Amino acid sequence: MLVILLYNIDWQLVLINFKKLSASTVLISLIILWIGYFLKSLRWKLISHSYKIYISTFFSFKVFCIGMFMGNITPGKLGDFGRLLYLKPYLTNKKVGWISLIVDRLFDLFFLFVFVFIAIVFYYYHFNVFHFSISAQSIVLISLFLIVFFLLVYTLRNRLKNFILPWLSIVRENKLKGLVLCYASLSTVISMLFIYGVINYIAYSMHIEIDHIGLFLGSFVIGVLSLLPISILGIGVRETSLVMVFYLYNLPEEKAVALSIVVFFIQILSLFPGLIWFYQAPIKLTELKKVTIEDW
Repeated sequence: MLVILLYNIDWQLVLINFKKLSASTVLISLIILWIGYFLKSLRWKLISHSYKIYISTFFSFKVFCIGMFMGNITPGKLGDFGRLLYLKPYLTNKKVGWISLIVDRLFDLFFLFVFVFIAIVFYYYHFNVFHFSISAQSIVLISLFLIVFFLLVYTLRNRLKNFILPWLSIVRENKLKGLVLCYASLSTVISMLFIYGVINYIAYSMHIEIDHIGLFLGSFVIGVLSLLPISILGIGVRETSLVMVFYLYNLPEEKAVALSIVVFFIQILSLFPGLIWFYQAPIKLTELKKVTIEDW
């Protein structure tokens, strides 16, 4: 689909839109993204401290940027869990390190899906899209799936209990409550406003006349689709999704492709601090696999 899209567009119009981009726009966009990354690293620091992993602000930002770099070059951002290897000197229990990373990722996923839900409601009421219909066949398939799932859980209940209980005991020991939980949630929301909102700033700087609320909310839908392990760096997913958003606003696909390429380019540039720090202290993701096997 991406190949067909790129083949059919007018590249001269795409280049005309590129010329509207200035160096100051690129620089300010990078600063916006880095502020978002810093806020997320502060959240990870809060989560880590709640599990008695006492990392510094600089260390959390440095390793978070490395995780961003590794996550963006692996499908489904799985490389982001490579942060665990940098935490090893601070850990007395590897499970604690895993929990801190999983909880950190859960914050992102929770608020990402909150924004996606808002986006679905927005697009449904403004464009009458996202229709959901369930047929009798779908109900039967879902019912069969649930029956099989519960039978498996019941059959493996003892093994699951032995596996889950040690992890739950660690989760219960954390101090991520009250104000700390509020701060972590707030930093997540604000960081998302920066990271996902940068597309609005770029579109505005390129003089793309579009409803910025719709574009902003659409970026969250694109973010969810980019998590699927079918693309690296969101290539293909982002372009196709943006074209569909622009189509709803009767805007040419050339502007969507130009914006998508610019966003991609700036996202790549934003990963350079992580790349540099990774080069200074490289790890192998095969080591992460070994740690995983040991912990299981």
